[in-house]
Amino acid sequence: MKKILKASLIIIIFILISYIYLKQDFEKNPPTLYKNSHIITLNENQPFAEAMYIENGKIIEIGTNQELEKFISKDVKVVDLKGATIVPGFIDPHTHFSISMFLSEMHDLSGFKHTSNKEVWSSFEKIIKNADKGEWIICKGIDPILVNDLIPPSIKYLDSIAPNNPVLFFSQSLHNYWANSKAFDIVKIDKNTQNPSNQSFYGKDNKGELNGLIVEQLAIKPFFDILKSEVLTQKKLINAASKVMSEYAKNGNTTIVSAGITIQDKKPLMLFNHLSNKDPKLLGSILEKFGYLPKRKQNPRHFMYMRHDMAHLMPKNNNSRNDFYDIIGIKHWYDGSPYIGTMYLNEAYIDSDLSNHKLHIPNEHKGKALINKDELKKFIIDYHKKDWQIAIHTQGDAAVNDVVNIYEELEKELDFSTSRHRLEHGLLFPIDNIDRVKKLNLTPSFHINHLYYYGDALKASLIGKDRAEKILPLASVRDKDIKFTLHADQPMFESHPFRLIQTAVERKTSSGDTLGYNQKLTVMDAIKSLTLDAAWQINMETKIGSLEKGKYADFVILDKNPLKVDTNTLSKIKCLKTFINGNLAN
Repeated sequence: MKKILKASLIIIIFILISYIYLKQDFEKNPPTLYKNSHIITLNENQPFAEAMYIENGKIIEIGTNQELEKFISKDVKVVDLKGATIVPGFIDPHTHFSISMFLSEMHDLSGFKHTSNKEVWSSFEKIIKNADKGEWIICKGIDPILVNDLIPPSIKYLDSIAPNNPVLFFSQSLHNYWANSKAFDIVKIDKNTQNPSNQSFYGKDNKGELNGLIVEQLAIKPFFDILKSEVLTQKKLINAASKVMSEYAKNGNTTIVSAGITIQDKKPLMLFNHLSNKDPKLLGSILEKFGYLPKRKQNPRHFMYMRHDMAHLMPKNNNSRNDFYDIIGIKHWYDGSPYIGTMYLNEAYIDSDLSNHKLHIPNEHKGKALINKDELKKFIIDYHKKDWQIAIHTQGDAAVNDVVNIYEELEKELDFSTSRHRLEHGLLFPIDNIDRVKKLNLTPSFHINHLYYYGDALKASLIGKDRAEKILPLASVRDKDIKFTLHADQPMFESHPFRLIQTAVERKTSSGDTLGYNQKLTVMDAIKSLTLDAAWQINMETKIGSLEKGKYADFVILDKNPLKVDTNTLSKIKCLKTFINGNLAN
């Protein structure tokens, strides 16, 4: 016992000495990345080329090379871009960093890597053969639309292939999932477990037995809880977080906005803060020294909307703002996904082999609201009064109508003139709502990848030609001077700004069909939606979103000028270098 006490005392003394030393070192030499002073010039040999003088992360002056010569000194580095194109840093206004991090190391069975049902399940069976007994097998990307002959897994099949491993599959849409019996056993869910709600449930066969299907966010939550404690170890978490942040930057994103953070406690917030905040925390720096947090480098700014069921993790008030890392609002879901039948529609899905037999959407099905109107009304009142920005998932026309109606009712008692509350995804955003949306100061963020990746299926098999021509009415919203944004909904699709821009400009599906020709944007419109308007949407337009004197030096160097290439090559433009706060991020 004495030896144990002595050893414990030595450890405590070591920790205290380390803490005191690190605290003194932290206060004397803060581990900052943000000391810089340089001039970025488009072409050093052309005196009238545009140039920027950057000091400590901000744009001090913009002018010609001649005009900025006065700033040149031995402490100022001149960077010659040799005529390359420079644009403001892109802002991803709706992404899912925590889920992207979680899925980054998972097995990919998506349509991006597999072209047939046979390929998908052959790959899965190889994964099982190489797995250790008892190891969790997590796969992502299951999608019967991108892989058009795909047969979703049954629990019987999964149990036969993986009797000794818990298995969990994520659909590409991230709205439905599949698991085998071993996984259900671990999370203590069986045929008698009550469904979280009518719209979020565990699928059953005609005998009342679990069939492996898991639908929507509340139903998958128990699995997330287990995976975060048993699968995503501290080391994996650190590596995945750094990797995903770097990928955002490589694609030209200088700011990301997490729309509904999926976490259970405040521990991940310490990691997120450490990755993006300008000023590191003492505890974070200590944990970095001991390898419990990644080494700090320049990462994208990170702003977050907390999930409605994780509101207890939010700050008590919204009195101050951080320009690099902050919780800025809260998100709720009013409907779900077009690809599992949970999008809420005015008119039913059309009957087809895809809708009825592959996606198992019943005849005459219109979807339903995931929460009742009174519940949503109370939610909006509570958080609006606390001065939080509200984001609501609205895919279908019925969903958009209901949410706009609720805001209109509440306008009699609440002031929305400066609120900038958001409507997320807007696949079937009804044009007749646009004037009301403007009056209520609502701002939409459109999931434009619906058109490119799923436009053909939507037209032929899910909502029909007439409605498919009306999806994502970008030009109609723009023409009413409503600020809006575009997003990829990563990890559903990679956060690639120029893929979004090309789709918004061309309105073409992956097969080359055109949907909603009259809703095309110009290239400049599309770029603005991902820069200045995206900054406005998160109340940061005075600090980021454009290259102006006094703003942060967030910009991207491109290999081609997007205003001078054929529109069908926009998605091939490469981001050569990404600068955030004047620092190279990739």
